[in-house]
Formats: sequence, C-alpha cells, structure tokens
Amino acid sequence: MHVSDATFVVTDTETTGTKPEKHRVIELGAVKVRDGDIVDRFQQLVNPQRSVPGRITKLTGITTGMVFEAPPMAEVLPDYLDFLGDGLFAAHNLTFDQGFLNAECRRAGHDELSNETLCTLRLARRLLPGLDSKGLSRLTQFYDLDVDGRHRALGDAEATGHVLTRFLSQLAFEHEIDTVDGLLSFQHQQYQQVRTTPSHLREIRQETLPEVPEAPGVYELHNSSGTPIYIGKAKCLPDRLRSHFTAVESKSARMRKMLQKVRAVDWTATDTELQAILLESRRIKADKPRYNRAQRRYYNRPFLHLDTSHEYPTISWSRTLEADGAEYYGPVRNTEQAEMVVDVVGRFFELRECDDQRLRLGQRCLYADMDRCTAPCETDDQDAYAEVVDRVRAFLTGQDPSVVERLRDRMRQASEQRDFERAAEFRDIIEQLDPILEKQRVAAAPIRRYHAALLHPTADSDGRVEVLFIRFGRFEDAVVCSRPLTASDRQQLRARCRALFDPEMSAPESLSKRDATEIRLVLHWAYAHRDELSVVRWSAGEAPDAFGDRILKALPQPAGAPDAPDA
Repeated sequence: MHVSDATFVVTDTETTGTKPEKHRVIELGAVKVRDGDIVDRFQQLVNPQRSVPGRITKLTGITTGMVFEAPPMAEVLPDYLDFLGDGLFAAHNLTFDQGFLNAECRRAGHDELSNETLCTLRLARRLLPGLDSKGLSRLTQFYDLDVDGRHRALGDAEATGHVLTRFLSQLAFEHEIDTVDGLLSFQHQQYQQVRTTPSHLREIRQETLPEVPEAPGVYELHNSSGTPIYIGKAKCLPDRLRSHFTAVESKSARMRKMLQKVRAVDWTATDTELQAILLESRRIKADKPRYNRAQRRYYNRPFLHLDTSHEYPTISWSRTLEADGAEYYGPVRNTEQAEMVVDVVGRFFELRECDDQRLRLGQRCLYADMDRCTAPCETDDQDAYAEVVDRVRAFLTGQDPSVVERLRDRMRQASEQRDFERAAEFRDIIEQLDPILEKQRVAAAPIRRYHAALLHPTADSDGRVEVLFIRFGRFEDAVVCSRPLTASDRQQLRARCRALFDPEMSAPESLSKRDATEIRLVLHWAYAHRDELSVVRWSAGEAPDAFGDRILKALPQPAGAPDAPDA
C-alpha cells in the first residue's frame, strides 16, 4: 500500500503513572492522518476510579474533579476502537501508549490491539540522529510547529501527527520510501544502515576540513558556480566548520537547504577574533551572500555630539563624524536611543538647548524656567558651565554612575507611590542606558581621542596575549605575543607603536559608514570581553617608545618567567 493511501491513527494517552499494570489512563486522544492531513479527531477524559496524583495534575492540568464524572475506560474503549478501525496505530514512544491501551483492553475483556504499529520516536532516532533530544517538545520546536493543548492527549496526538507528516516527506525525499511496508521496516533498521551522507558533503568532510588551520578567521561556503552563498567568522575555524557539516539533518530547514548547495569551502585565517569580525563584515557587505541575513549593508548609526567649539557647549546627536572640533561618543543603536541619552543629559546636567543667536541676545528661555538649563545667557559664568560639561563627559564615557543611580531612586519612589506607569518609564530608560554606558566605559574617551592597546589573553593552551591597537577609535592592527615574551615580540610591539602612535599624526577629516560600523563592532567586541581585557591608554604627545614600554610592562606573564632580552 502506498503511504498516501494509508490511514494513520496517531494516539496519545495521559495516565496516572508509568506502569500499565498499576496505573490507569485518565485521557485518550487520537487523530487520523491521511495523505498528509489530519482528517478526524477523538478525545475523551476517562475516570480512572482513583485520584489523580498531584504531579500528573501539574503536568497535564487534569484534576480528580475533572475525571470524577467521566466514563470509565470500559465505556470509552469501544468508541476508540471504532475510531481506530483497521488504521495503522502510531504514537510517539509507542511502547508506552500501546502498553497502557493493551492493559486497559485486558481489564475490559477486549482483545489486545492487533493493528500494524509505527513509532515516531523510532523514526526520529533514525532520521534526526544529530538532534540533541528526540522528545515531542523538541521535535515541535525543530519543525517550528505551533500546536495548542500540549501535554493533553489530543494536543500531543495532533503534534505527533504533524511531526509524522514531516517524517513521511523526509523518508520519501531522502530514502525513496513511499510504501507502508517500507515505512514499517525502516523504523527497525540499524542506525548505521539508515544514514547516507551526500557525496559533496562527504568530500568536504574528508578532503577539505582536515586542511583548515587552527586559527581565528573568516570562511566562505561556495556553490557549484563558485559564488559565495554564506560567509561567517570563527574563533577557531576547524571547530566552526565542523559544526556546519556535522549532524546536518538536525539543522533548520534554511541551513539544510544551504548545505545542499555547498560544493566548496574557502577560508582566510586571521591573528585575532576581532580581525575576523571586521573582515567578515566587509566581505558580507561586498558580496551579499544569499544565506547571510545580517550585516548586508552599512548603516548610519547615530553618534552623540558634544559641540565644544562654543564656550557654552551643547549636546545633540549626528549620523556623521566630522572634523568639526566636536566630541563624538557612541554609536548607539538608533535615533530613539540617541534622543533618550540627549534628553537624560538635558534633564540631569541642564546644558543649554537654545541656539547661538538667542544666547547672544541674553534672552531667558522656557528651558531655564523649567530648570532644564543653567541659563548661561544670564549668568555668563564660563567656569561653572565648564564644570558641568566635564560632568557630562564623565557620564558619556561611563565614568559617572550617579545619573543611573538617581534614575533607580526615582523608579523606586514611583513604585512606592504606586505610580507604576512612571516607574516603568524609568526602568525602560535604565535598561537602555546601562549597556550604552558600559560600552563607553571601555573606551572612556570621545571616538577621535580613543587611542589604546587592548590586551586580551587567548583561550588556547599556549596562553598567548593579543595586543589590539586602537587609534582614533578605529582598530588598526594586532600583535599576538607568546608567554613568556620573546625578543621578537618586543620588536614587533615597539615597531607597531612607532608606526601608529606618532604624536604628529592627525585625525582623519571624516569617518565613512564603514569606519562607523567597524567602530561599533570594536566597541561591542570590547564590551563582550570586558572582564578579560586590560587597557593601556595612550596620552596625546606621549612618545611611541614610552607607550610601547608601558604595554610591555602591562602584559601578563607566567609566574616566575624570566624577562626576555631587549632587542
């Protein structure tokens, strides 16, 4: 019989326990699946003639009161057996449900079930060996199925029915099994007889992956015409690539479709993970591979703009970084966050918000009347205003936590006064502000004045240290040092400091979208690794060799390691 002509009666039972001879069925649910569709349903609560244990109620929601007036199993069985007819009896973990139904049949004086049986758990073990769990919950998640009434008999039967239709399609496509006899035989095959790896994946596993170096880097997956269809980055290239080509059947439908098209793998090793992140971003934007969803274009992320060209600076936000004498902080995620930070600065630091013409006229504005401005138009006290600006700088670089603490105090006060809407507003501001300030705390400077060496110990067994050079907020280069330091390490570090930290070097006139994107990626990486990083900041005018010596002194060394000789 062809599978499309068969009727599968997918059944699920809820019970008072796990032992058929000791425990009883409290609910019976079933669906009929024919040619990929659910065509009929059966559901009935059953009086087990005993109380329902609390743990079962907690799992299923079925209480003793719910089954008290339900019919006993002896009355339910004939209706279920009529529903089952000569259909193929299917269940997830078949032995459990079949065992309980056969025990109930014996108690009611009926013959045990004689229908052909199919276990979807057995199918899952053979079709999806790489999936971490073969339980029904994991399968519905894997196939992105939305089924109401889970952990009730009918809901679980429907979920199993939908999973079964996916299995039948996969069996027909991958194994050319489209008959009931072939299906019933397949569920009992030994695992090693089931899976056949496509030749193109087998070739990549056997011939390409052993050649991949143990290093961070960027990899490209190419189709038969050589076009990159996916670009990714990795801390360790072999580990990441093996994860793509192992347990293929357990991956999402989109990933399985992509891997069907992969015919070649290429890679570029980098010295550090951060270099891999930046290279991945550039390549995705250049090639726009079909299966990359993120990072396909450069975005104009907003920056916080502290205009220090005026004796009374103002705060605003801008999508561009210009050489206009202003200080830029960020970037932040979107204009909503930018406006929120500008509003917080106005609320707590009271910088002027009027234009230069109104300031020159000395006209007091609405913001001064609202206590949102220190009114420099009236006081004309540049020193006092400069102190406020310094506090704003400390806030924008994450050095001054007092604003967040005051926001938390206001949130608590609003909550105590039962003004929960106001408290929620403060909570939302704090949740957005905290990560912004944490990222800025790593840089602790406006973008154009962010010059530093980030020291990041690697996780490899050699215990090396990455020295990542940041100049004008941008990643410029990296040196990976061994531990203990060698003379070659010292030479490289000093050479890079001389090349990158020349005091006469001027800041770029403007920064491109690519620069802005990569500044954001660098800050995000530094934020993610903030607990592991040591930062050595370069001071304007400091001699490059002196900066290099400070980096060498800050590098962590193994206990008792002798100093390497100077070059």
